[in-house]
Amino acid sequence: MTRKLLYQNADERERIDSYLKEQLGVSRQRIKEFLKDGKILVNDRTSAPSYRLQSDDEITFSDDLLCCAPVAIRPERGNLEIIYSDSEIIVVNKPAGIITHPTNRILTGTLVNLLLSHTTLASAGLPLRPGVVHRLDKGTSGVIVFAKTNSAWENMVSQFRNREVEKEYLAIVKGRFYPQKKEVEFTVSHEKGNHTKMAAGYLRGKKALTIIEVAEYLGDLTLVRAKPITGRTHQIRLALSHLGYPVIGDEKYGTKSDLIDRVALHSRRITLAIPSTGIRTQFDAEIPEDFLSIIRRYKLGCDASG
Repeated sequence: MTRKLLYQNADERERIDSYLKEQLGVSRQRIKEFLKDGKILVNDRTSAPSYRLQSDDEITFSDDLLCCAPVAIRPERGNLEIIYSDSEIIVVNKPAGIITHPTNRILTGTLVNLLLSHTTLASAGLPLRPGVVHRLDKGTSGVIVFAKTNSAWENMVSQFRNREVEKEYLAIVKGRFYPQKKEVEFTVSHEKGNHTKMAAGYLRGKKALTIIEVAEYLGDLTLVRAKPITGRTHQIRLALSHLGYPVIGDEKYGTKSDLIDRVALHSRRITLAIPSTGIRTQFDAEIPEDFLSIIRRYKLGCDASG
């Protein structure tokens, strides 16, 4: 049986041997042997171990590789807010503070672990990313979609690749955002010497395009809507920081805040075509309580002063 992985860290351009070593827990030498034997393919073609992965590269490999690195993702019970579910996909409201899927170092306590106690997920993405077609950072909350079948996974990957999926985020930023609506375009690349952080520029890197508009002014803060047109790593956080309106609670690109203990970023809405019917459908995740607390705090302050 053939397994699949979709590469979604496009701006990092990792070597395929290093990437699979981390994801599967297999030695680089063993991976090189699989590449040489054609048991690992990139976009249905053979690849050298030094190949640097690009956006939406599809990696396929045989069960032989999994036999060398058995990974069991255990179902775990816990609170899970299901927004929608059918025979092919499941849409949930991810809480902040939980990572989307297991890694080579973290096999428990992820959103995938919780999902597996409710449903089966597509084998595409195994061993560590079953059914995963997109991700949210650990500190980000909100709507996220998973595939239950391989055909649904293929369909969803195609929609994301062709930019047919519309996403809208809410963020609380420092400062009074101006103008009311702005289209932000720059390039994104790895920050030199720090592989976990991205940097904005205009010459090298991948194009990042984001539409940002004011939802509400909250004193010296602003609640904004952000619509990423491209899908770069940390795109929204980086765009807002680049403009001088850092997301509060974001210590990597923004600013620490006493108002919230995580990145103030919420995946509010996603619109896509249901794989089985082709009908475009919008899914919303309720605004989380920590956001509402900040909004209420501002409004109460206004009422008291007015």
